[in-house]
Amino acid sequence: MSGTHEGAHNVFPQIYFGSLLAAGVLAFVLHRRWGALPKVGERFYDVIILVLGFWCLGGLLIDAFAHIAGQVDDTFFTEWHAVWYSGATAYGAYIFYAVMPEGGVREMLRRPFGVLSDVAPEHRPGVWGIIVFFISGFGDMIWHETLGVESNIDILLSPTHIGLFAGLMLSVTGPLWSAWADPKSGVNGLRSQALPIFGLGAAWCVVLLIVRYTHPWIMGINEYCYTAEYSYTCWNSDYNTALATGMRALLIHAALTSAVLLLFLRRWTPAPGSLAVLVSFHALGTWVYAEFDQSMLIMGLIWAVLVEALRFMWNRGWRASFVAAAVALQVLVFQITLLVRGPWATWWEGTNLHMVPFGWTVHATFGAVVLCAFVGVMATTLAFPPALPEMNESEQA
Repeated sequence: MSGTHEGAHNVFPQIYFGSLLAAGVLAFVLHRRWGALPKVGERFYDVIILVLGFWCLGGLLIDAFAHIAGQVDDTFFTEWHAVWYSGATAYGAYIFYAVMPEGGVREMLRRPFGVLSDVAPEHRPGVWGIIVFFISGFGDMIWHETLGVESNIDILLSPTHIGLFAGLMLSVTGPLWSAWADPKSGVNGLRSQALPIFGLGAAWCVVLLIVRYTHPWIMGINEYCYTAEYSYTCWNSDYNTALATGMRALLIHAALTSAVLLLFLRRWTPAPGSLAVLVSFHALGTWVYAEFDQSMLIMGLIWAVLVEALRFMWNRGWRASFVAAAVALQVLVFQITLLVRGPWATWWEGTNLHMVPFGWTVHATFGAVVLCAFVGVMATTLAFPPALPEMNESEQA
Protein backbone atom coordinates (compact mmCIF):
# COMPACT_ATOMS: atom_id res chain seq x y z
CA MET A 1 0.00 0.00 0.00
CA SER A 2 1.54 3.31 -1.00
CA GLY A 3 1.21 6.62 0.76
CA THR A 4 -1.76 8.70 -0.32
CA HIS A 5 -1.86 11.56 2.17
CA GLU A 6 -0.66 14.60 0.29
CA GLY A 7 -0.79 16.75 3.42
CA ALA A 8 1.67 14.50 5.23
CA HIS A 9 4.03 14.57 2.26
CA ASN A 10 3.92 18.37 2.29
CA VAL A 11 4.53 18.71 6.05
CA PHE A 12 7.39 16.19 6.21
CA PRO A 13 9.98 18.20 4.22
CA GLN A 14 8.99 21.43 5.97
CA ILE A 15 9.63 19.96 9.42
CA TYR A 16 12.61 17.80 8.46
CA PHE A 17 14.58 20.25 6.37
CA GLY A 18 13.38 23.32 8.28
CA SER A 19 14.55 22.03 11.65
CA LEU A 20 17.87 20.82 10.20
CA LEU A 21 18.38 24.20 8.54
CA ALA A 22 17.84 25.94 11.89
CA ALA A 23 20.25 23.54 13.58
CA GLY A 24 22.79 24.08 10.79
CA VAL A 25 22.62 27.86 11.15
CA LEU A 26 23.12 27.58 14.91
CA ALA A 27 26.06 25.21 14.38
CA PHE A 28 27.62 27.69 11.91
CA VAL A 29 27.26 30.55 14.39
CA LEU A 30 28.84 28.48 17.19
CA HIS A 31 31.62 27.36 14.88
CA ARG A 32 32.44 30.96 13.98
CA ARG A 33 32.34 32.00 17.63
CA TRP A 34 34.40 29.12 19.05
CA GLY A 35 36.64 28.46 16.06
CA ALA A 36 35.44 24.84 15.92
CA LEU A 37 32.62 22.78 17.35
CA PRO A 38 33.74 20.81 20.41
CA LYS A 39 34.78 17.19 20.10
CA VAL A 40 34.63 14.42 22.70
CA GLY A 41 35.82 15.65 26.11
CA GLU A 42 35.99 19.32 25.12
CA ARG A 43 34.00 22.11 26.68
CA PHE A 44 30.29 22.24 25.72
CA TYR A 45 30.43 18.80 24.06
CA ASP A 46 28.21 17.31 26.77
CA VAL A 47 25.64 20.09 26.42
CA ILE A 48 25.38 19.74 22.64
CA ILE A 49 25.11 15.95 22.77
CA LEU A 50 22.38 16.14 25.42
CA VAL A 51 20.34 18.69 23.43
CA LEU A 52 20.62 16.68 20.21
CA GLY A 53 20.05 13.42 22.05
CA PHE A 54 16.84 14.66 23.62
CA TRP A 55 15.70 15.89 20.21
CA CYS A 56 16.20 12.38 18.84
CA LEU A 57 14.62 10.69 21.88
CA GLY A 58 11.70 13.10 21.83
CA GLY A 59 11.09 12.26 18.19
CA LEU A 60 11.06 8.55 19.01
CA LEU A 61 8.54 9.07 21.82
CA ILE A 62 6.29 11.21 19.61
CA ASP A 63 6.38 8.67 16.79
CA ALA A 64 5.80 5.76 19.18
CA PHE A 65 2.77 7.51 20.67
CA ALA A 66 1.40 8.17 17.17
CA HIS A 67 1.62 4.47 16.32
CA ILE A 68 0.16 3.37 19.68
CA ALA A 69 -2.72 5.84 19.47
CA GLY A 70 -3.44 5.07 15.81
CA GLN A 71 -2.48 8.59 14.69
CA VAL A 72 -0.53 7.39 11.65
CA ASP A 73 -1.25 7.55 7.94
CA ASP A 74 -0.57 4.93 5.29
CA THR A 75 2.69 6.69 4.44
CA PHE A 76 6.21 7.01 5.81
CA PHE A 77 6.19 10.78 5.35
CA THR A 78 4.41 11.81 8.56
CA GLU A 79 5.14 14.79 10.77
CA TRP A 80 6.09 12.31 13.53
CA HIS A 81 8.78 10.73 11.37
CA ALA A 82 9.97 14.19 10.37
CA VAL A 83 10.64 15.15 13.99
CA TRP A 84 12.30 11.83 14.81
CA TYR A 85 14.47 11.56 11.72
CA SER A 86 15.56 15.19 11.80
CA GLY A 87 16.69 14.73 15.41
CA ALA A 88 18.45 11.48 14.52
CA THR A 89 20.16 13.16 11.55
CA ALA A 90 21.43 16.06 13.66
CA TYR A 91 22.53 13.76 16.48
CA GLY A 92 24.21 11.33 14.10
CA ALA A 93 25.99 14.03 12.14
CA TYR A 94 27.44 15.54 15.31
CA ILE A 95 28.55 12.15 16.65
CA PHE A 96 30.37 11.50 13.36
CA TYR A 97 32.00 14.93 13.51
CA ALA A 98 33.03 14.48 17.14
CA VAL A 99 34.79 11.13 16.70
CA MET A 100 36.10 11.31 13.13
CA PRO A 101 39.86 11.68 12.52
CA GLU A 102 41.48 14.91 11.38
CA GLY A 103 40.88 14.18 7.69
CA GLY A 104 37.16 14.62 8.28
CA VAL A 105 34.62 14.12 5.50
CA ARG A 106 37.22 14.11 2.72
CA GLU A 107 39.13 11.23 4.28
CA MET A 108 35.84 9.47 5.08
CA LEU A 109 34.86 9.56 1.40
CA ARG A 110 38.32 8.46 0.26
CA ARG A 111 38.61 5.40 2.52
CA PRO A 112 35.35 4.88 4.44
CA PHE A 113 36.09 1.43 5.86
CA GLY A 114 39.59 2.43 6.90
CA VAL A 115 38.28 5.49 8.73
CA LEU A 116 35.62 3.45 10.49
CA SER A 117 38.18 0.88 11.59
CA ASP A 118 40.35 3.69 12.98
CA VAL A 119 37.58 4.90 15.29
CA ALA A 120 38.48 4.25 18.92
CA PRO A 121 36.72 1.18 20.38
CA GLU A 122 34.75 3.25 22.89
CA HIS A 123 33.25 5.33 20.06
CA ARG A 124 32.41 2.49 17.68
CA PRO A 125 28.98 1.59 19.14
CA GLY A 126 27.72 5.12 18.53
CA VAL A 127 29.14 5.35 15.01
CA TRP A 128 27.93 1.93 13.89
CA GLY A 129 24.57 2.54 15.55
CA ILE A 130 24.07 5.63 13.41
CA ILE A 131 24.97 3.69 10.26
CA VAL A 132 22.57 0.86 11.15
CA PHE A 133 19.85 3.38 12.02
CA PHE A 134 19.98 5.23 8.72
CA ILE A 135 20.21 2.09 6.61
CA SER A 136 17.15 0.80 8.48
CA GLY A 137 15.47 4.19 8.13
CA PHE A 138 15.86 4.12 4.36
CA GLY A 139 14.50 0.58 4.38
CA ASP A 140 11.64 1.69 6.60
CA MET A 141 10.64 4.32 4.05
CA ILE A 142 10.49 1.69 1.28
CA TRP A 143 8.68 -0.74 3.59
CA HIS A 144 5.99 1.78 4.58
CA GLU A 145 5.46 3.08 1.09
CA THR A 146 5.04 -0.38 -0.42
CA LEU A 147 3.59 -2.56 2.35
CA GLY A 148 1.78 -0.09 4.59
CA VAL A 149 2.17 1.17 8.14
CA GLU A 150 2.23 -1.08 11.20
CA SER A 151 0.12 -0.60 14.33
CA ASN A 152 -0.10 -2.10 17.81
CA ILE A 153 2.29 -5.03 18.43
CA ASP A 154 3.20 -5.12 14.73
CA ILE A 155 5.39 -2.03 15.19
CA LEU A 156 7.76 -4.19 17.25
CA LEU A 157 8.03 -6.94 14.64
CA SER A 158 8.59 -5.04 11.41
CA PRO A 159 12.11 -5.96 10.17
CA THR A 160 12.99 -2.34 9.48
CA HIS A 161 11.75 -1.27 12.91
CA ILE A 162 13.92 -3.94 14.53
CA GLY A 163 16.87 -2.45 12.65
CA LEU A 164 15.88 1.02 13.82
CA PHE A 165 15.68 -0.17 17.43
CA ALA A 166 19.10 -1.83 17.19
CA GLY A 167 20.70 1.23 15.60
CA LEU A 168 19.04 3.57 18.06
CA MET A 169 20.19 1.49 21.04
CA LEU A 170 23.77 1.61 19.82
CA SER A 171 23.73 5.29 18.93
CA VAL A 172 22.07 6.64 22.09
CA THR A 173 24.40 4.57 24.27
CA GLY A 174 27.40 5.95 22.39
CA PRO A 175 28.00 8.67 25.04
CA LEU A 176 27.71 5.99 27.74
CA TRP A 177 30.54 3.88 26.28
CA SER A 178 32.67 6.93 25.56
CA ALA A 179 32.30 8.03 29.18
CA TRP A 180 32.93 4.47 30.38
CA ALA A 181 36.44 4.52 28.91
CA ASP A 182 37.27 7.91 30.45
CA PRO A 183 38.88 7.44 33.89
CA LYS A 184 37.82 10.96 34.89
CA SER A 185 34.17 10.45 33.96
CA GLY A 186 31.52 11.03 36.59
CA VAL A 187 33.75 12.11 39.45
CA ASN A 188 32.45 15.68 39.76
CA GLY A 189 28.81 15.28 40.70
CA LEU A 190 25.58 14.92 38.76
CA ARG A 191 26.65 17.16 35.90
CA SER A 192 29.65 14.96 35.14
CA GLN A 193 27.37 11.89 35.04
CA ALA A 194 24.82 13.47 32.72
CA LEU A 195 26.00 11.76 29.51
CA PRO A 196 26.05 8.18 30.81
CA ILE A 197 22.71 8.76 32.53
CA PHE A 198 21.21 10.03 29.28
CA GLY A 199 22.66 7.18 27.23
CA LEU A 200 21.40 4.53 29.63
CA GLY A 201 18.07 6.26 30.25
CA ALA A 202 17.37 6.73 26.54
CA ALA A 203 18.19 3.07 25.90
CA TRP A 204 15.78 2.17 28.72
CA CYS A 205 13.03 4.10 26.93
CA VAL A 206 13.75 2.17 23.72
CA VAL A 207 13.63 -1.19 25.53
CA LEU A 208 10.40 -0.18 27.30
CA LEU A 209 8.83 0.38 23.89
CA ILE A 210 9.98 -3.05 22.71
CA VAL A 211 8.59 -4.80 25.82
CA ARG A 212 5.68 -2.42 26.31
CA TYR A 213 3.12 -5.23 26.11
CA THR A 214 4.71 -7.02 29.05
CA HIS A 215 4.91 -4.01 31.36
CA PRO A 216 2.60 -4.49 34.36
CA TRP A 217 1.95 -0.76 34.62
CA ILE A 218 1.06 -0.29 30.95
CA MET A 219 -0.55 -3.56 29.85
CA GLY A 220 -3.63 -3.05 32.03
CA ILE A 221 -4.52 -4.74 35.28
CA ASN A 222 -7.47 -6.49 33.65
CA GLU A 223 -4.99 -8.71 31.77
CA TYR A 224 -3.68 -10.36 34.94
CA CYS A 225 -6.13 -9.66 37.75
CA TYR A 226 -8.34 -12.48 38.93
CA THR A 227 -12.09 -12.23 38.32
CA ALA A 228 -13.93 -11.40 41.52
CA GLU A 229 -16.59 -9.06 42.79
CA TYR A 230 -14.74 -5.78 43.02
CA SER A 231 -14.32 -2.64 40.93
CA TYR A 232 -11.86 -3.93 38.30
CA THR A 233 -13.07 -5.77 35.23
CA CYS A 234 -10.81 -8.81 34.88
CA TRP A 235 -10.39 -10.91 31.80
CA ASN A 236 -9.39 -14.06 33.67
CA SER A 237 -11.73 -16.52 35.28
CA ASP A 238 -8.84 -18.95 35.86
CA TYR A 239 -6.68 -17.89 38.79
CA ASN A 240 -3.49 -19.64 37.66
CA THR A 241 -3.66 -17.99 34.23
CA ALA A 242 -4.03 -14.56 35.80
CA LEU A 243 -1.19 -15.16 38.25
CA ALA A 244 1.17 -16.56 35.60
CA THR A 245 0.53 -13.60 33.26
CA GLY A 246 1.13 -11.05 36.00
CA MET A 247 4.23 -12.73 37.41
CA ARG A 248 5.86 -12.97 33.98
CA ALA A 249 5.39 -9.23 33.54
CA LEU A 250 6.70 -8.40 37.02
CA LEU A 251 9.77 -10.61 36.69
CA ILE A 252 10.69 -9.33 33.22
CA HIS A 253 10.76 -5.77 34.47
CA ALA A 254 12.47 -6.68 37.72
CA ALA A 255 15.29 -8.11 35.61
CA LEU A 256 15.30 -5.10 33.26
CA THR A 257 15.37 -2.61 36.15
CA SER A 258 18.19 -4.51 37.83
CA ALA A 259 20.20 -4.54 34.60
CA VAL A 260 19.80 -0.79 34.03
CA LEU A 261 20.72 0.16 37.60
CA LEU A 262 23.66 -2.21 37.81
CA LEU A 263 25.12 -1.20 34.46
CA PHE A 264 25.34 2.35 35.76
CA LEU A 265 26.49 1.37 39.25
CA ARG A 266 29.09 -1.07 37.93
CA ARG A 267 31.04 1.90 36.59
CA TRP A 268 30.00 5.03 38.52
CA THR A 269 29.42 5.96 42.13
CA PRO A 270 26.01 7.68 42.01
CA ALA A 271 26.13 11.39 42.66
CA PRO A 272 23.25 13.05 44.55
CA GLY A 273 20.28 13.14 42.18
CA SER A 274 21.74 10.79 39.56
CA LEU A 275 19.56 7.79 40.44
CA ALA A 276 16.42 9.93 40.50
CA VAL A 277 17.20 11.27 37.03
CA LEU A 278 18.01 7.81 35.67
CA VAL A 279 14.80 6.23 37.00
CA SER A 280 12.81 9.22 35.72
CA PHE A 281 13.46 7.97 32.18
CA HIS A 282 11.28 4.99 33.12
CA ALA A 283 8.57 7.44 34.20
CA LEU A 284 8.86 9.27 30.89
CA GLY A 285 8.66 6.11 28.83
CA THR A 286 5.68 4.57 30.63
CA TRP A 287 3.83 7.89 30.56
CA VAL A 288 4.15 8.22 26.79
CA TYR A 289 3.56 4.55 25.97
CA ALA A 290 0.46 4.51 28.15
CA GLU A 291 -0.90 7.37 25.98
CA PHE A 292 -0.02 10.08 28.51
CA ASP A 293 -1.75 8.44 31.46
CA GLN A 294 -0.94 10.85 34.28
CA SER A 295 -0.93 8.10 36.89
CA MET A 296 2.03 6.45 35.13
CA LEU A 297 4.04 9.64 35.35
CA ILE A 298 3.18 10.16 39.02
CA MET A 299 4.01 6.56 39.95
CA GLY A 300 7.26 6.73 37.99
CA LEU A 301 8.38 9.95 39.67
CA ILE A 302 7.48 8.64 43.13
CA TRP A 303 9.52 5.53 42.45
CA ALA A 304 12.43 7.67 41.22
CA VAL A 305 12.41 9.74 44.42
CA LEU A 306 12.28 6.61 46.59
CA VAL A 307 15.19 4.99 44.75
CA GLU A 308 17.19 8.19 45.21
CA ALA A 309 16.36 8.14 48.92
CA LEU A 310 17.91 4.67 49.15
CA ARG A 311 21.21 5.84 47.65
CA PHE A 312 22.79 5.71 51.11
CA MET A 313 22.47 1.92 51.04
CA TRP A 314 24.68 1.69 47.97
CA ASN A 315 27.20 4.15 49.39
CA ARG A 316 27.50 2.02 52.53
CA GLY A 317 28.27 -1.04 50.47
CA TRP A 318 24.86 -2.73 50.75
CA ARG A 319 24.78 -3.51 47.05
CA ALA A 320 22.35 -6.41 46.88
CA SER A 321 20.06 -4.81 49.47
CA PHE A 322 19.89 -1.57 47.49
CA VAL A 323 19.03 -3.20 44.16
CA ALA A 324 16.56 -5.57 45.82
CA ALA A 325 14.83 -2.67 47.55
CA ALA A 326 14.74 -0.58 44.35
CA VAL A 327 13.16 -3.43 42.38
CA ALA A 328 10.68 -4.26 45.15
CA LEU A 329 9.61 -0.63 45.30
CA GLN A 330 8.68 -0.76 41.63
CA VAL A 331 6.04 -3.34 42.55
CA LEU A 332 5.00 -1.76 45.85
CA VAL A 333 4.45 1.70 44.36
CA PHE A 334 2.15 0.15 41.77
CA GLN A 335 0.22 -1.94 44.31
CA ILE A 336 -0.22 0.91 46.77
CA THR A 337 -1.33 3.30 44.02
CA LEU A 338 -4.02 0.86 42.90
CA LEU A 339 -5.14 0.37 46.50
CA VAL A 340 -5.43 4.13 47.01
CA ARG A 341 -7.43 4.54 43.81
CA GLY A 342 -9.75 1.56 44.36
CA PRO A 343 -11.70 0.08 47.26
CA TRP A 344 -10.11 -2.35 49.67
CA ALA A 345 -11.51 -5.86 49.37
CA THR A 346 -10.67 -9.36 50.55
CA TRP A 347 -12.53 -12.63 50.15
CA TRP A 348 -12.03 -16.32 50.81
CA GLU A 349 -12.08 -19.06 48.21
CA GLY A 350 -11.81 -22.29 50.12
CA THR A 351 -8.77 -21.92 52.36
CA ASN A 352 -7.18 -19.14 50.28
CA LEU A 353 -7.52 -15.47 51.18
CA HIS A 354 -7.65 -13.27 48.06
CA MET A 355 -7.07 -9.53 48.13
CA VAL A 356 -6.91 -6.49 45.88
CA PRO A 357 -5.34 -4.94 43.88
CA PHE A 358 -4.78 -8.01 41.68
CA GLY A 359 -7.22 -10.42 43.23
CA TRP A 360 -4.34 -12.80 43.94
CA THR A 361 -4.03 -14.73 47.17
CA VAL A 362 -2.30 -13.06 50.08
CA HIS A 363 0.64 -15.41 49.50
CA ALA A 364 1.13 -14.32 45.87
CA THR A 365 0.43 -10.63 46.53
CA PHE A 366 3.28 -10.30 49.02
CA GLY A 367 5.38 -13.08 47.52
CA ALA A 368 5.56 -11.24 44.19
CA VAL A 369 7.33 -8.35 45.91
CA VAL A 370 9.80 -10.70 47.59
CA LEU A 371 10.51 -12.66 44.41
CA CYS A 372 11.16 -9.48 42.41
CA ALA A 373 13.54 -8.35 45.15
CA PHE A 374 15.31 -11.71 44.87
CA VAL A 375 15.80 -11.04 41.15
CA GLY A 376 17.67 -7.90 42.20
CA VAL A 377 19.87 -9.93 44.55
CA MET A 378 20.72 -12.46 41.83
CA ALA A 379 21.48 -9.69 39.31
CA THR A 380 23.78 -7.97 41.81
CA THR A 381 25.63 -11.22 42.38
CA LEU A 382 26.20 -11.54 38.63
CA ALA A 383 27.37 -7.93 38.35
CA PHE A 384 29.64 -8.16 41.40
CA PRO A 385 30.66 -11.81 41.74
CA PRO A 386 33.00 -12.95 44.51
CA ALA A 387 36.68 -12.70 43.63
CA LEU A 388 38.25 -15.86 42.25
CA PRO A 389 40.67 -17.52 44.68
CA GLU A 390 44.36 -17.27 43.86
CA MET A 391 46.43 -20.44 43.75
CA ASN A 392 50.12 -20.64 44.49
CA GLU A 393 52.53 -22.48 42.20
CA SER A 394 52.38 -25.76 44.14
CA GLU A 395 48.57 -25.83 43.98
CA GLN A 396 48.62 -25.08 40.25
CA ALA A 397 51.01 -27.99 39.70
